[in-house]
Amino acid sequence: MRFLLVGQPNCGKSTLFNQIAGYKAIESNFPGTTVSYTESKFILNNEVISIIDLPGTYTILPHDYAEKVTRNYIFENNFDIIINVVDASTLSRGLELTLELLEMEKPMILVLNMIDSAEAKGISIDDKLLSEILSIPVVKTIGNRGIGVESALEMAYKTAGKKIANSIRFRKDVESSIAEIMKCIKEFIFNKRFTAIKLLEKDDYIAKKVTLCEDTGRVLSDIRKRIEESHGIDSEMIVSYERHGLAMDIFERVAKFSKPKRNFTKVADDVLMHPVWGYFFLTIIVIVFFNIVFKLGQPVEGWLTAIFDNLSHYLEHYFPASQFIGSIIAGTINGLSAGIGIALPYIFPFIVGLSFLEDVGYLPRIAFLVDAFMHKIGLHGKSIIPLITGYGCNVPAILSTRNMNNESDKFKTAFLATFIPCSARTIVIMGLVGYYLGGNMALLIYVLNIIVIAIMGKILTRIDEEPSPGLVIEIPSYHLPTIKSLSQKTWFRLKDFVYVAFPIIIVSSVILSIIDYFKLTNWINRLLSPITTFILGLPQKVGVTLIFGIFRKELTLIMLNQALGTDKIATVMTKTQILVFTLFIVFYVPCVSTIAALKMELGTKKTIVISLTTIAVALIIAFSARIIGNFVF
Repeated sequence: MRFLLVGQPNCGKSTLFNQIAGYKAIESNFPGTTVSYTESKFILNNEVISIIDLPGTYTILPHDYAEKVTRNYIFENNFDIIINVVDASTLSRGLELTLELLEMEKPMILVLNMIDSAEAKGISIDDKLLSEILSIPVVKTIGNRGIGVESALEMAYKTAGKKIANSIRFRKDVESSIAEIMKCIKEFIFNKRFTAIKLLEKDDYIAKKVTLCEDTGRVLSDIRKRIEESHGIDSEMIVSYERHGLAMDIFERVAKFSKPKRNFTKVADDVLMHPVWGYFFLTIIVIVFFNIVFKLGQPVEGWLTAIFDNLSHYLEHYFPASQFIGSIIAGTINGLSAGIGIALPYIFPFIVGLSFLEDVGYLPRIAFLVDAFMHKIGLHGKSIIPLITGYGCNVPAILSTRNMNNESDKFKTAFLATFIPCSARTIVIMGLVGYYLGGNMALLIYVLNIIVIAIMGKILTRIDEEPSPGLVIEIPSYHLPTIKSLSQKTWFRLKDFVYVAFPIIIVSSVILSIIDYFKLTNWINRLLSPITTFILGLPQKVGVTLIFGIFRKELTLIMLNQALGTDKIATVMTKTQILVFTLFIVFYVPCVSTIAALKMELGTKKTIVISLTTIAVALIIAFSARIIGNFVF
């Protein structure tokens, strides 16, 4: 048997799925997180059941990518029952999708989730009366606490395979138009009435899937024109308004109201979403967040890298690096050291913190606050999530762009995310500029980075003039996440880094060790000298470190000491050269792990364009810094 979970964004659908399936999907307060449907299996009444968590959607007449995924799955796959999940605290709006699903006359139950939130607002819902009106079973749940979930599944099991008789009807003139269209339908999807409604709504997908009588196009056009003239609005909106009116009427019949409990969300949002104080606290939260990440990461990095250093020295006795096998072993250890010892200590606390902010409900508020700024560079507030993620690692940042509503926004966001200084680039910034030129100069690089991203965003918008859609986003209530939820979500996101980045890091390290074994370093330095010495004004010896940087950014800092033959960089490089070198590392070609993620999400052609553009931007910025630095230092 196959159960479909269908509901609007932020109805708690994915949380419900996680309770059933053992946390196999991300649960999130940010709309559109579950863009690709997720499937799992569980046992009920000694039978294996498949449960599918579809992306949140407001309608099955899609307006963005997530809604298309849901519509296509419902229309193109077999299933036994729809479990329609509705946020009980916003029932009047949630019922609009319910009414649309009822039109298909497929087996279905309604789950009133987050019933505790509704009660906190002073809303009491008569589930028995609601069941009578809709002619389907209704179950109350509190998904994040598992309350009512088992009852919902039992009810779904009993109801599966039973066709429903939808008795909900629109006003007379609309039903008359639907009846006229039904006469023209030969082959239909689900039933004639549902197909006729979709044709009245101008659903091109349905029009291509059904068979109509001859001359139906003219008849359909006449019917739409007549009803549009009667109502004064588009036929698609007429149907939408009908559902909206019915949903409001049903809600008023089944809901009773009492004095709401003290609303913590409203009190908190008066401060956190204030037009002035909201930005102040956003800045404070971001600063504290990054300080916690780096304060936790630094000691762990030192401890882990020391372990790998000792392991490397121990193996050196048995497998010297001067031997071919020894060089391969050394490369493998270096790869593990960089991935586990340098990157992971920063990425892990970052993902935990990001998951916490997401579950609490603060991420959509960040998107709301920065929406105006993001629109100025051709994007909207949703883009801020991948960009923030990029400060931990560009790989999950790129992968998270699959949640964007259209390909244009996805490309722009992924493009800009490659410029974000990830934890590996941060190591280079702190280890060179921060150490030798001071913390203020390191901070200046981050400010410069934001300016460059804004400029690149404007340029991309000029090239691709498709306007970014306005941000319509639900602001959920604040929720205190559970430790289980945080740990499972952290692993779900961390495994992207582990599975995508780790193998590439280790293989790359082995390749680099082989290059060093065959003493190709001098040849590489001479080959790159037009860039390193002529344009950037750097010592020729640093050329090989740029190659290493493509594999792992933090390796440029490690290899710089080896290339120059000293760990006292300031004795062989000027302040200007240190600044120029760091800026070039920060902006040029993202690491191979990020390139792999780009190829996965955008394809080869766009990945090449992005990589070449980063080189050009890095050369311009580094060369400019060389000129300015000669006057400043």
